[in-house]
Amino acid sequence: MFNRLRKILVILLITTLSLSTLTGCFKKSGTVGSNGKVLPVQLVYYKLFDNEDVIKPMIQQYQSSHPNVTIKYKKFDNYAEYYKTILNELAEGEGPDIFSVPNYWLMNNARKVTPMPQDKMTEQQFNDSFVSVAAHDLVFADPRDGAKKIFGLPISVDTLALYYNNDLYQDRVPAKGRPSSTWEGFKDDVYRLTKADKSFERFEVAGTAMGRSDNIARAMDILYMLMIQYKVNLYNEGLSQADFANQQAIGPVLTSINPATEAMDLYTSFGLASQKNYSWNEYMVDSNSDVKEMEAFARGKVATIFGYSYLYEQIKDEIEQLKRKNVSVMNPGSIKISPVPQVFDPATSTEKRDAYANYFAETVSRNSANPEIAWDFLTFMTSKDNLAYYNQKTHAPTSRRDLIDAQMQDPIYGVFAEQVGYAESLVIYDWDTYKSIFAKAISSVIATTSSPRSAIQTAQQDMSKILPVEGILPTPPVDSKLKSTK
Repeated sequence: MFNRLRKILVILLITTLSLSTLTGCFKKSGTVGSNGKVLPVQLVYYKLFDNEDVIKPMIQQYQSSHPNVTIKYKKFDNYAEYYKTILNELAEGEGPDIFSVPNYWLMNNARKVTPMPQDKMTEQQFNDSFVSVAAHDLVFADPRDGAKKIFGLPISVDTLALYYNNDLYQDRVPAKGRPSSTWEGFKDDVYRLTKADKSFERFEVAGTAMGRSDNIARAMDILYMLMIQYKVNLYNEGLSQADFANQQAIGPVLTSINPATEAMDLYTSFGLASQKNYSWNEYMVDSNSDVKEMEAFARGKVATIFGYSYLYEQIKDEIEQLKRKNVSVMNPGSIKISPVPQVFDPATSTEKRDAYANYFAETVSRNSANPEIAWDFLTFMTSKDNLAYYNQKTHAPTSRRDLIDAQMQDPIYGVFAEQVGYAESLVIYDWDTYKSIFAKAISSVIATTSSPRSAIQTAQQDMSKILPVEGILPTPPVDSKLKSTK
């Protein structure tokens, strides 16, 4: 009788421990129902541009180890449609569990998402895994409680690089055979590469596509990159007012001229006929064109343009399309990519190099019923193995530190891996409005109705009008324990 009772107790103990262990496992991948069984979970994932055949293998791998989880993926191709859909669905309390956002979007929209649970990844673990610009953009104080949290995970971090026509460089700048590493040297390159004529465009070959805002696809990105390199601070310390027109030069940066003015002066110099490095005007390409300077580059009409990693395939596609129309084009094998020029010579200066980062990060909606599972999937998705696979499929440059060295060896895309380590970004409150403000500033300089200095001052005034009174960054609530005792 005693032995039988002991056996029953042992069985009950084992059963209790087993259920407890299983319940713990289930909580990692789903909600446990009242009957002790894990409930099915469905996540919806919206993303721009990436085909399902790229993302689906990672989804399937996650689902195989989390059989109660189903992830539905939807790809968008149009950014405006995507952005409108996300905002409308979020406002209605619906929308996807997971979605992609620009790196500059999260700071001003923190309340629209659910940050990563703080026990999932520490700030130090994030910094150890991902490049520094990602921490600047994606890790900040939660406006709801003031605690520093992770608001997004980067699948890749792309940077602006310089595409150049190698045949033209070998022909006209043979002493170097590649773009200069400094802006002063690059201005000389452009002078040598540019070949003026009496055509409608005034150039048989332009040295670079810079200087204007209407017919250059990446005009704002180039200007932002220059601002970063000139150490421009767009705002005051509280990020509640634009302050870049009042800033004094920092450290050894050039002269006593305002840094933002220096950046504007350099950018617009390529579009002013009075400058030695003049190489671009309103007639080079149609401002209404979808491809703008990329078409001119594909035709061999401009020697250098700025773009991100995906531009390489787009240029090759454009060359093929033009060939089918019997248009003269450049040799596809002559497409080369170089790091962006710097203010100071990287070979001799101790100053940090700077590149401009523009990328998407994955985040979790505030409306998600299963945010912990959504973040668990994103953590899995951004593991070393998965991002190595993602780079192999898309050539998108890595966001992970432990993949940089390997990707730098790529003969085509290695430049982007090289730049990601020293990439920086700007806090952008409203991309479209900022674009309009700086486009107006550029145009006023090109039209010679404003000097670079006055254009920058006007831009600061225009920006301050649209900034929120409380500032751009989420402001932590005041801790009652820290209030004045006066």
